Amino acid sequence: MSVESPVTLDRKRIQELIRREEEQLNARTPASGRLFRRANEVLSAGVASSYQLRDPWPIYLERGAGPKVWDVDGNEMWDFHNGFGSMVQGHAHPAIGRAIADRYGLGTHFAAPTEDAVVVAEDLARRWGLPTWRYTNSGSEATMDAIRIARAYTGRDTVMKIFGSYHGHHDTVMVSIVVE
Repeated sequence: MSVESPVTLDRKRIQELIRREEEQLNARTPASGRLFRRANEVLSAGVASSYQLRDPWPIYLERGAGPKVWDVDGNEMWDFHNGFGSMVQGHAHPAIGRAIADRYGLGTHFAAPTEDAVVVAEDLARRWGLPTWRYTNSGSEATMDAIRIARAYTGRDTVMKIFGSYHGHHDTVMVSIVVE
């Protein structure tokens, strides 16, 4: 087994590369800049969530298809964000579109139990070998529930999260969300 020498990072060079790439991105996204100024009139900080902020403006998306998205300037990009992970199937998947269209005429959200919830839970139990499921309305609710269950099970109060990562929009995990 060979021992590798530690790598020394040229932080000055890294900052220069970041500056160059940001300048190029800003030059390609003037429509996002204009939309940001408009959005600032009606949305706090011009965005629906503080995690969408970016200086000097966020990139506003217009549409998505499969693994790609297009911004309001027409720039095509790979979507590595995937809606905080909820869009692993990509955008505008035809099978999902058909399922939504089939369901739409029957109603879509009742805030009450439905057979559809049972059918999906049965399929999840079969696929994953986990017998019991609970749905949440968001990833934030899911992490809140997971933390509550873990605290009750372990009797501990401390929570550890990944530095610089998003784990939900609640007090317990809404810390250290930006890596500098």
